[in-house]
Amino acid sequence: MNLVIKCVAAVIIMIGVHFVSKTKNFYIAGLVLGFPGLSIIAYYFMYREQGALKVRMTTHFAMLAVIPFLCFLVALNFALKKNNIFYSILISSVVWIVLSLVVIFIWNKKSFI
Repeated sequence: MNLVIKCVAAVIIMIGVHFVSKTKNFYIAGLVLGFPGLSIIAYYFMYREQGALKVRMTTHFAMLAVIPFLCFLVALNFALKKNNIFYSILISSVVWIVLSLVVIFIWNKKSFI
């Protein structure tokens, strides 16, 4: 049942992005994508299953995870100036993957926390 709730939430967010992107304020779709709808559900179930400490640790990691996502957006923005959407997404996804691996490496060291 938990998986069904998460899937329904994802579909609702994607429908919201679809409709907002068709308006004159299409740029608000970027804000809708940032809505923590799935995170709220995931953190709720994580709290119920594993407790507050695990949720807090996950939020700390998620704050680091913002860095690769921001770099993904920057790379996508610049890549779209010279490439089509397919190559732009491919390039920015590689940026995200590389930086995500760096964040995971740093997190596993945990010497700074």
